[in-house]
Amino acid sequence: TETPWQHKRRGREFLGCERSKMLPEEFEDELTCPVCLMLFTDPRTLPCGNSHNLCMECAKGLWRSQAPSFGFSITCPVCRVTCPIQNGVERLPLNLALKNMVEKLEAAQKGKPASKKTTSKRKFRCDVCEKKPAVMECVTCVVKYCEACLETCHPKERAVFKAHVVAPMEPVSSRECEVHEGQALSFFCTQCGVMVCAHCLLMGSHIEHPRVSLHSAVMDKKLALQSAVDALTSKHHTVLDFTQSAEAAMQNMEATCRDMRGQVEAECGELQVRVSQLQQKLLQVIDSQEREKRAVLLGQVEGQRQRLSVWTALLDRAQQVMSNEDGAVFLDVDTHKLDKQLRGAVDASLAPPVLATVAPGLTLTMTPLREAVTNMHFTEYLVPPPPSDLACVESSPTSVLITWNCEVRANDRPTFIVQQMDFREGCKEDEWVEVYKGPGRSFSPTNLQEQSSYRFRVCAINGSGKGGWSHPRVFTTGVPRPPSDVTMLERTHRSLTVAWTGEPAMRSRHATYVLEMLAPQTSGYDQREEWREVYTGASRVYTVSDLSPQQSYRFRVCAENNVGRGGYSPIKSFSTSQRTDGDVSIEQPDHAEEEGNDDSVCDDMAEQSMNAPSEMEGPGDENALAENTEESQDGAQLLRGM
Repeated sequence: TETPWQHKRRGREFLGCERSKMLPEEFEDELTCPVCLMLFTDPRTLPCGNSHNLCMECAKGLWRSQAPSFGFSITCPVCRVTCPIQNGVERLPLNLALKNMVEKLEAAQKGKPASKKTTSKRKFRCDVCEKKPAVMECVTCVVKYCEACLETCHPKERAVFKAHVVAPMEPVSSRECEVHEGQALSFFCTQCGVMVCAHCLLMGSHIEHPRVSLHSAVMDKKLALQSAVDALTSKHHTVLDFTQSAEAAMQNMEATCRDMRGQVEAECGELQVRVSQLQQKLLQVIDSQEREKRAVLLGQVEGQRQRLSVWTALLDRAQQVMSNEDGAVFLDVDTHKLDKQLRGAVDASLAPPVLATVAPGLTLTMTPLREAVTNMHFTEYLVPPPPSDLACVESSPTSVLITWNCEVRANDRPTFIVQQMDFREGCKEDEWVEVYKGPGRSFSPTNLQEQSSYRFRVCAINGSGKGGWSHPRVFTTGVPRPPSDVTMLERTHRSLTVAWTGEPAMRSRHATYVLEMLAPQTSGYDQREEWREVYTGASRVYTVSDLSPQQSYRFRVCAENNVGRGGYSPIKSFSTSQRTDGDVSIEQPDHAEEEGNDDSVCDDMAEQSMNAPSEMEGPGDENALAENTEESQDGAQLLRGM
């Protein structure tokens, strides 16, 4: 059995062994100043009640920056407690034990290899000279430069290099202050726009300068940069959309021009074929006329040739007789008969022959065709735009009068088509029915059902084609029916919740309800008193506020649409409850205020479909914008790059 003295000695030996196993680096966090984040230098204890310490120079810096605002006191950088300092920070007590521990830690660290935080980083050589270490790298060129080669081979003044991004080779966060050796750049001076260490703020050239932490400066710069990026991104998207639209328009233009070239070639080819056919036809007409005239002339020539042969024979016989000098022979010849034949031929040929018309009786007229070919050109291909301002100007129980406008070109007389459809859910395109086609810009369909809603749309057609349809509009015949079943759903001493039933769900989308209230009078209700409108809207539930306790109020409701206002519902009277001690009176404005009416509370009174959205309302935008922000480069490097 060991004695108490031996047990105590063995315990001290065990603690000594355990302490010897502990590394000095394990105490480094406890020996670091909360202001400069370095090992304590001349540590002083603050009177904050928690024995927090800081360096003397850091305490002087806090005193200079905070004393004008907080009087003779400073704020503890750890617990944020205000510490009164009456005689200056030089009178703060020195923490000798902490100072000795810092000295021992610094002595233990001498001669040991540097930790991972202080290990020298890999050095890169310049890609140009391959001798000096590289200090900067062009991210655009992916080339590393030393300082001399950067100025000679990659000058910022040249226009070709202005858009290049040049970044330091070594991360800025690992750099130390150039003025105070061994001090990390952990703050950002907003006045000078540079990164500084804690000693620069406490004893250097940046004393009393406004500063922020490196993280805060990085976040501010990132926000400013992100704002500029968002603005440029918006413009980038706008320009990108424009270029894409322009490229699509250019492609459509090229396709249209290609089709038009084909059309021109086809039309001109067809014209050439028709001209060739016309040429053949005209030549055939000329040939036919030539044959006819030739036949007539040949007939005349043949008849005259026969006459000439007879006359030639007679003339030869007469010449032969007359040439005979012997009178006995001449007289012996039957001259009387020859003379008779000659005179008969002369008498028969008194009328000269008539020459038939030689030239064909044709005149070629190409002027209209030549003018048509000369005037052949393109016409502007413009279909009429969709009609606008579709409105109902008159209404009766069984008909409506609708009008519209349409911007058309001069001398263009389009034809309008009006289509109609019953107003109901689940309508299809093939359910539209054409009810009018003509040049007018108004139309009144008849034989409609009373107090019913219908859809209408209009389009225009001209010689170029059919234009687009106008936006469908819903019009109703007659005014809405009077609402009914005015009921109180809930009451307090200051408010009444009133509900009512009205038009069917399909028609209630186009009806607006007007709730009127008649306040009580001291001498009873006065029928000549004017009703006050307390609500106008599409909902069928409303909470009227700013009422008096234990008072009775009268209510009535009517509905109105594009035609007019319908009749009123039966008058109902409801009373507010009695005020209790637990009720808190809240001052309300003099007018009635709608308090987030929820149509679901009147499901028992109104139709289940009363909350259906109006057809005229556009669909909600269901696409939510989501922004996923990623961590960018190191904060100090980002600031250095700016």
